[in-house]
Amino acid sequence: MTELDQLSNFDKSTASVTSGNLTSIEVYDKFGAMAYGIILQIIPQPHLAQEILVEVFASPLLQSCNSYPFSFGACVIKLARAKAVEAKRKLMSVVPAHSESTAEPIVNSPQLIFDLAFCQGYTPDEVAEKLSISKSEVLKSFHDFFQSSRNS
Repeated sequence: MTELDQLSNFDKSTASVTSGNLTSIEVYDKFGAMAYGIILQIIPQPHLAQEILVEVFASPLLQSCNSYPFSFGACVIKLARAKAVEAKRKLMSVVPAHSESTAEPIVNSPQLIFDLAFCQGYTPDEVAEKLSISKSEVLKSFHDFFQSSRNS
């Protein structure tokens, strides 16, 4: 089940309302820049990122964020990321990446592993397979990445 499916199947009756019902303009004013920044990290093409941003704020799933059990911002982040990853996967299926055999050797840094999972939308299992490492090493790299981010 994709993140978008999870958002659309969200049980609103069990959620606590954390921010009152916001209008679309208020939501965009408050969270638009943040969502755009997240989308740009995943799709670094401003024109496409803007199209995805419009999709995020036009999405009926955005209204379910009014009942999200965490913060409204977390819901917007999740929706923006899901839309961007979905768009990137569609782009990658149309325009395949360069042949991996001609690519330079990959250094399995925590930054690279985080980038593959967060920005490129690979699951931890897919990252592990792609880099020929174990899933536990991928998860440890996530931990290392967050540790180094906190310390910097």
